[in-house]
Amino acid sequence: MRRYLLYHLPLYITLFFVFWGAVAYAQYGLEFTSHENEIDKRTSLAIGMEQPICTNGRVELKFDLQFKPFQQDYFGYVFRLILDDKLNIDLIYDRRKGFGKHFKLVIGDRFTDIAFDIDPQQLFYKWNAIRLVLDTKNGLLTLQQQNQTYKQQLDFKGLNCLKLFFGLNNFKVFQSSDVPPMRIKDIVIQEDDRLIRHWPLDETSGTVGLDKKNGGKAVLTNPVWIKRLRQEWRLQNELKLSGQASVAFDAENEALYVVGQDSLVQTFVGAHYSRSWAYYGESLHLVNGSQSIFDPLLGKVHNISIDQRIVSTFDTLTRKWTENFRYPADGTNFLHFNKFYAKQDSSIYMIGGYGHFAYKNGVHRYHIPSQTWDSIPFSGDKLFPHYLGALGVASDGVYLLGGYGSATGDQMLNPRMSSDLIRMDVGLHTFERLFEMNLPSQESVWANSLVVDSDHNMLYGLVFPRNKFKSHLQLNAIPIKGKGLHPLGNLIPFDFHDIRSFADLYYAPASKCYLAVTLFYDSHINETRVRIYTLLAPGLPYDTGSIVAAVAGNGWYWALGTTILLIIAGLLYIFRYRKVVAASVPVEAKLSGTELQDNTLEQPATAIPYTATTNTSISTSTSTATSSSSTTVMEQTVILKADRSPLDAAAIFLFRGDIQVYDQKGKDITNSFSPLLKEMLTMFVVFTIYRGRGISSEKLTELFWADKSTSSARNNRSVNIAKINALLERLGNVKIAKKSGYWCLENDEQVYIDFFAFNRIYLNRKDVEPDYAERLLKILDKGGFMFETDYEWLDSVKDEVSIQVISLLSEMMSTLSLKHHAEAIVDIANRIFHFDPVNEEAMIFKCKALAQLGYHSLALQCYDNFCQIYTQMYGERYQKSYRDILV
Repeated sequence: MRRYLLYHLPLYITLFFVFWGAVAYAQYGLEFTSHENEIDKRTSLAIGMEQPICTNGRVELKFDLQFKPFQQDYFGYVFRLILDDKLNIDLIYDRRKGFGKHFKLVIGDRFTDIAFDIDPQQLFYKWNAIRLVLDTKNGLLTLQQQNQTYKQQLDFKGLNCLKLFFGLNNFKVFQSSDVPPMRIKDIVIQEDDRLIRHWPLDETSGTVGLDKKNGGKAVLTNPVWIKRLRQEWRLQNELKLSGQASVAFDAENEALYVVGQDSLVQTFVGAHYSRSWAYYGESLHLVNGSQSIFDPLLGKVHNISIDQRIVSTFDTLTRKWTENFRYPADGTNFLHFNKFYAKQDSSIYMIGGYGHFAYKNGVHRYHIPSQTWDSIPFSGDKLFPHYLGALGVASDGVYLLGGYGSATGDQMLNPRMSSDLIRMDVGLHTFERLFEMNLPSQESVWANSLVVDSDHNMLYGLVFPRNKFKSHLQLNAIPIKGKGLHPLGNLIPFDFHDIRSFADLYYAPASKCYLAVTLFYDSHINETRVRIYTLLAPGLPYDTGSIVAAVAGNGWYWALGTTILLIIAGLLYIFRYRKVVAASVPVEAKLSGTELQDNTLEQPATAIPYTATTNTSISTSTSTATSSSSTTVMEQTVILKADRSPLDAAAIFLFRGDIQVYDQKGKDITNSFSPLLKEMLTMFVVFTIYRGRGISSEKLTELFWADKSTSSARNNRSVNIAKINALLERLGNVKIAKKSGYWCLENDEQVYIDFFAFNRIYLNRKDVEPDYAERLLKILDKGGFMFETDYEWLDSVKDEVSIQVISLLSEMMSTLSLKHHAEAIVDIANRIFHFDPVNEEAMIFKCKALAQLGYHSLALQCYDNFCQIYTQMYGERYQKSYRDILV
């Protein structure tokens, strides 16, 4: 008991302090899916279905209501109260103009005289208390909202029992399917001023809302829990625009602008739709390194090229840009620069960037009224030349965090990560280095912008590793007066390639919502994929919904409560991480008696919306694997090495575009290999695993030194193998050695090699092991086999590996149920597309699965993308229609 109290005491203290701040802005409740979905995907809440609530006195119903902004349709039933299965009392929202006030109370089949409106700023961005009183003795119905009271005479004789429905309901003749896009919380029922029922709706999952007073249950379908919306990023929208698109955000109107080559697209926070302005006249030449920014004074979007010293502005009336860029451009010197609008001098400031093997730390200024450029010298602490850092504007200055670069600016001279937090004073033209941040890894870089909470001295930013293509963004809270990072929310998928990718973070103050945007430019089809994600603020650590954090209130208790909460959240996150990792130790490790360290595994898959880990049991074949009693300890060790994915252990990866090599401490040493050494090492690894014997001296000479004499070729071979072995010493006792006349990788069982793990799965596919699906999908998570290399000798191996992968994944996908495993099917189909972008089976399965999940626009987009690539590759149209593939 004492240990229990000691363990939970910090949490209780935190909740005590947080309670006082949370009263002003509750962060729980139920969100209703509405007209954006089909009827069977809309939300309903039913109370009293199994046992109606019967009373003999004055009954009072209270709840809090809020509408979601920027939705297409607001018509529907807020609630339907049914008395003794005879009479309905409805509160509806009527969006029609010219038909009086929007909120109307209906009794039976007629409108009452009770109707009212709620100011949009109040309705969409604050909670509104609604109170309905049924005075059965005096035959009076009263409705209250804000300071307004409305009354209606009603005969309640014989009407003592009630059922209550919010949103959609399917009850007998009282069915209704029109649901406004709303949120509700704290449903309370009182009898003669005595509390008899209370549903806070503070759950984070499930289809039951618990009555905290009497233990009764509210039954829900398709619930969206608000607490969960503070833990999980939701994909709000996905767009595809021609050219190297860029984004800008209007915080006041909560509008996101996406600048494309042929059009400008506008979408709003929380909206599932967007509108666009197709350009009149010529297209906009989107040059390398260009970015966009919103001008709050002019209310217009600017597109910036530092290289060409041009800022072009879009006019929505003429649908034209003020100036076009020179095209084609000679690359860029300012990739991933940071920028901000300074209202004090109506200027755009641009800082840092990268291009042509050099990192920048200069400050450029564009004065909008005079349309002039200049470079501003800054004194104080030196700004580290970098790119991939983050910037945020605060009341006391501008904050710059992290980035990748070098002290001299020369890419060839010791490039490294920066973890500095810098404050920039625009008026005094100074930089001040505040402290060095404790980053989660040595490869941590940032999305372009920071969100600044000046009231609580907090920064919020999206961090990600720069050394992975199939990467993830993680939102972190950063105390301005501290050095730690506190993860909030789950991970956001992010394909990172610095010349093709971009990520940014914004905050919508009215909606109290974070907005994350990822862009990936596909140069082959000259198109940018834009994904928009939202997370309600204040964010919560992922899957710790029992902790209540609020961004409200002032005073010492709130500051102290927030500080304690962040510390506890970080500890709980670490504790959960270790617990998940411990649970994830492969069965083979336990069999061999070898225990893995917590930090030898990748971040737990529970931090993303769907991973193979959560679907391992459904993804396997019906056959059962058995462990042979004759398996030796050495064999078990090989299995262990092959199946784990270490972060701080020696590893060689081939399913990541190019070969990647990590030493025993998990440090990426790939750059230590010259292009020749990388290709030779790739050959030794592939031929050792794929052929099982390595490669002959004659073949090496033919491939690399055919123009040299025998002695010269032998000397070159010896020298380069010695160089490779010197580097491989950092991986342990692994080396290139000659066996039976063939050069091969020796002691390869002592290092994790994803290609070895894949090969073992494929060779043993007939005797499927229980967790093979999890391990296979984890291997393939980063992309195709050596897909960014162009070694002629490797082509046949790449083709055969692709066939093997597609065969395994197709077989796995065909065994799954669309009804129960739709997310798993989407995940598998995406991996098939890594190897075959026009795989018809994967496209059909993915479209059906997305439709099953209710993502019909994404399903149609998947089909359209497939058809476009199909036409490009085969020179003819794909014959099946979208409707045909869904049959």
